Amino acid sequence: MGSLPDDPEVYEVERPKEQPQHKVWVDAFYLDRHEVTNVEYSSFDLEHVSDPRSRCPECPATVVSWFEARAYCARQGKRLPTEAEWEKAAKGGATAPPKPLGDYAWYLPNADGVAHPVGKKKPNQYGLYDMLGNAREWTADWFDATYYARSEPKNPPGPREGTRRVERGGAFFLFKEGVNATIRYNHPPEFRLYFLGFRCAQDP
Repeated sequence: MGSLPDDPEVYEVERPKEQPQHKVWVDAFYLDRHEVTNVEYSSFDLEHVSDPRSRCPECPATVVSWFEARAYCARQGKRLPTEAEWEKAAKGGATAPPKPLGDYAWYLPNADGVAHPVGKKKPNQYGLYDMLGNAREWTADWFDATYYARSEPKNPPGPREGTRRVERGGAFFLFKEGVNATIRYNHPPEFRLYFLGFRCAQDP
């Protein structure tokens, strides 16, 4: 997990949150092939309305708080992925970011400032779509910028407490440095944002 101090693929200001780079073991798990869509989420929350930039039925459901995302996953018999699970899945077994990035992700150069229907770009080597770009995604973990220095080597659960939850994956309005498998974003769990969605994980 994480990036190296001189990694040119990430924002320089964000690098300290992604270090030190360290080895992590995660047990087998399932992850949704794509972000939860508006049509899927609307069956759970009949009054939900995504931001205009993500309003098509097959676009990622955004303007969803961490609590709401967790509740949706629980209704499906699933859960939010841990931060370690999310990064494992996003890398798809590869040691370098996919190229050209535009074949795999909706981001600033190709997204026209809006989210797009899921599954229209190439999947990664695990068969997962939109892990990079389109909508940023909630994970289960609390955020701590220094957590990597003391992270458990197997199935790290994240900090025991905090005030902000980890988000991963970048978004449709970001440059390539902000759309990768290692960058760590965060917001308070009650926030609902126009670029923030989620997908669910499940134990075998």
